[in-house]
Formats: sequence, C-alpha cells, structure tokens
Amino acid sequence: MMEISSTKLRENIYRLLDQILEMPVAIDTSVLIHAEKSGEFESLLPDDGEIYYIPAHAASEFLVGAHLPKSAHLRERARSIYENKFKFLVDLFDENDASQLALLISELRKTGQQMGFFDAAIAATVMARGDTQTPLIDDSRFLIFDR
Repeated sequence: MMEISSTKLRENIYRLLDQILEMPVAIDTSVLIHAEKSGEFESLLPDDGEIYYIPAHAASEFLVGAHLPKSAHLRERARSIYENKFKFLVDLFDENDASQLALLISELRKTGQQMGFFDAAIAATVMARGDTQTPLIDDSRFLIFDR
C-alpha cells in the first residue's frame, strides 16, 4: 500500500474542498437564445473550470420561444440544440427555489415593482442556491447577478 505524506494529503483535501465549495453558475435564457441563433454554445461559456447549469425556468422560457417561429426549420433548429446541448444541463426547480421565488415576488410588490415570471423564477433559483448567473454581456436586466 502506498503512503501519502501529510502535505500531499492536505493538498488533496484543499483541492477537493475547492471543488465542493465552488459556486455553480446559472446559464440565463439570453445565453441559450444567442447560442441557438449563432449555432455556438460551448464557446459562449468561459473555459474556467466552473460548473454550469440551466435553471428549469430558463429552459422553459427557451422552449416557449422555440415553439413560436413560423418556419419549421427554425423550430427544428431550436429543438435540436435543446436536445443535443442544453437538456443535460437543466436543473430542477425545488422547494427552496419556490420559497425564494415567493419571497422575491413579495418583496418586489412591497416596493411597487414587478418582474416577469421567468426572470423572477430564474433569479430566485440563483438566489436560493447562492450561485452566480451568467447573462450575455449586453443584457443589463441581470447585472445584479453578474460575476
């Protein structure tokens, strides 16, 4: 059996902790739409070792838009990129996310503000999990979540 020095063991433990404690990054619908239109997805995400996921409501918002084009070609292109690139990154909306959504909507109403349902649900998911969100650079609606 191979012995591991205490220094090496400590380095391995710190490396594992860094991986565990790293905050995942939510991919916003604007990134999905841009990826579908440009035909590129992986190149939009920095190769920085981050963990990326698509909130369920971002996937839903993308799919709603995918059903709208009148052209069968455009609908098929959106369906194809969803099935082949996005689907495996979609993460569920859970009870903690739902609680945060209710709180967010309540707080916005108290101040006389409102937010679109999909935007609020995506924001609530990110807030509930303590994650960060990656919108397109020119999408100023989400600068509060920008890294």
